[in-house]
Amino acid sequence: MSKDLREILARLDHERRSLVRYGEVLESLPAVTRLRTVDGSRYSVIYSSLSADTADAAIVREIDHHRGLNAWFEWKFFAHDAPMDLLERLRHYGFDIGPKEAVLVLDLNRPPMWVHEESHAVMCVDRVEQVAVFREVAEQVFAKDYSFTATELEAAIRDGSAEQRGYVAYAGEEPVGVGRLYTHPESAFAGLYGGGTLVAHRGRGFYRALVAARARDAIARGARYLQVDALPTSRPILERLGFEHLTDTWPCEWRPA
Repeated sequence: MSKDLREILARLDHERRSLVRYGEVLESLPAVTRLRTVDGSRYSVIYSSLSADTADAAIVREIDHHRGLNAWFEWKFFAHDAPMDLLERLRHYGFDIGPKEAVLVLDLNRPPMWVHEESHAVMCVDRVEQVAVFREVAEQVFAKDYSFTATELEAAIRDGSAEQRGYVAYAGEEPVGVGRLYTHPESAFAGLYGGGTLVAHRGRGFYRALVAARARDAIARGARYLQVDALPTSRPILERLGFEHLTDTWPCEWRPA
């Protein structure tokens, strides 16, 4: 790993420990950092600093804590998190280990030319009534319920927050793709989430147009890097656009019996 990427990874770890985003509450403990939404709808362990000697006790503590809340939670494990066998320990304690995602970053200090290209129309969802269009397309693209995300986007718009935004790509008058952007004035990173295009319109540049539109907005909001947790389906596309591999991550979920 290059010196630049090591510095970016160190900044990412720092923000995992300390950055409080819109709609979230952070609880920093000696061994872990807990994260929950203000409305109590989502809980997670976003960062851990453990050793082979302390990992088991910390895992049991977090299970007991969330069992007391009768809440499921996600332990966001990264490949460079210690100890080396932490993922297997989480599995041993009953966590459901999700698919590996590649953490990719793009340097916005020197953005590639495609960032400034507007090949397709992309609408930033900044009015509550536009959220319905976003939700409809997202549910078609990903074949799952998007009511939770739609509610979050509506709340951000009503509160005047620009930290969470949805985007819709259009083929003429037809909405054909979606994506989300998460920013924070104190963060070096702008996060890309939920990018996808309807099957009939794939391979025509709509995905790239959605990435470019979000990159331009991220630059305008002062972000230094675009970050995305990419599945194998999107990783090759993003790496062709210039994204670099930083680390890997796995969502690890524990649910009360």
